[in-house]
Amino acid sequence: MTRGAALLSAALVAACARSPASPGAASPRWCDARARVTRERPLLLDVDVRCHGAGFTGFVASEPASLAHISDRTSRVGPTEARTSYRVDLDAVAATSGSFDVALRSGSSLVAPVSTWLVRPEPLALDVPVRLRVETPKGFGFATGLTRAGDEYRLDAHEIPVGTYALFGQFDSRTLAVGDSRITLAFTDGRLAAGRDEVARWVADSARAVADFWHGFPVPRVQITVVVVPGRDRVVFGKVLPESAPGIALLVGENTPRQALYQDWILVHELFHLGVPSFSGEGKWFDEGLATYFEPIIRARAGFITEESVWEEFTRAMPRGLHAVERQGLERADDFSGVYWGGAILVMLADLEVRRHSAGARGLEDGLRSVRAAGGHASEVWPLERALELCDRATGVRALAPLAAAHAQRGRPVDLDALWRQLGVVSGAGGTRLDDGAPLSAVRRSVVGRSASAKLGSAPTPKPTPAL
Repeated sequence: MTRGAALLSAALVAACARSPASPGAASPRWCDARARVTRERPLLLDVDVRCHGAGFTGFVASEPASLAHISDRTSRVGPTEARTSYRVDLDAVAATSGSFDVALRSGSSLVAPVSTWLVRPEPLALDVPVRLRVETPKGFGFATGLTRAGDEYRLDAHEIPVGTYALFGQFDSRTLAVGDSRITLAFTDGRLAAGRDEVARWVADSARAVADFWHGFPVPRVQITVVVVPGRDRVVFGKVLPESAPGIALLVGENTPRQALYQDWILVHELFHLGVPSFSGEGKWFDEGLATYFEPIIRARAGFITEESVWEEFTRAMPRGLHAVERQGLERADDFSGVYWGGAILVMLADLEVRRHSAGARGLEDGLRSVRAAGGHASEVWPLERALELCDRATGVRALAPLAAAHAQRGRPVDLDALWRQLGVVSGAGGTRLDDGAPLSAVRRSVVGRSASAKLGSAPTPKPTPAL
């Protein structure tokens, strides 16, 4: 789930000397930024940004909630350089927002995306590399998913509005190996009923299940920040922010038992996103539909849930997305059910079509792996058409592109009830059973790929309906 923060029209500095350089005077442009923790509680950051080169007109805060808590601003814009210095009170931002998407205090730690505390240079069209240093007092930590180069972090200026999460304060962290990839797992303080070792084991098991799907963990490095939520007994929410390298914030209730961890869908959903390119202004239904459809399949293959549980969830929840598929058009969907479950319907139809044509030898996942092999992952922005066409080419079946043409901009009927009968998915008062005598039962069996049995018991936790 990626976030494009609203961009403020009010710049932090009004330029006095804004004249852009003439075309012949173009020179390399880059920015140096330094953020220093000058007070731990409340958490105060003093930030200096210096951008070199012509064409800068000022600086803009990407997160509107931060603007009221930025002070001590001094700025200067010249023909070949722009500078700004300011102080941001992250605890004040957290007190007014209370959201990990903006800033969230958790005990002696505070989590906030880069967009909350680092301004970006204007204009946005400038593709400007940014070198960032973060300085903290002794015994006060900083961790982030940003790409690291020595003692600096690297990102481009246009990535700041979706810059990944950062964690400040005193926290426990460890490194998990998944093949050649590394997961930095950080815990805010607070008691966890399952214990941090057990939560780390669940994260590693989930990451390995996702790596099995992608034939390798989809990114070389990711940071997962576990935010302990008092009084809750389940995984509450999670989100991935992709730039300049991905990071995931995961809200876990302090009373969550081990079994509830493996029965939950959120972590695998977010980890799956790492292998899919981001899309700008289009394709949210495809991005979220892929994660919604494949997440329970991945967990069934890993033995976390049963094959029956996968199809029970599909038959129960997919009808909620029919309005987007049949009437609204997926690109016009603006609610959770339409985007997530409408997208999942189309992804399932494409997957079943590929499996039917190949007698179960291939699936849509083979097309997705080709996208990843071509460099498509969460930190890269692709045109939707490129991803659809590459998937179809890799599977040898034109499934995604025609379905998108039929359902993205307008609606067409889909008879899910008839499809369930063909697949042999039978719902009744006693639960969901699978009929291996149905015409497409072999196609259905190839989706999970083996006879999965739940390691940890009961049916999966239903997906809630958060606001988009």
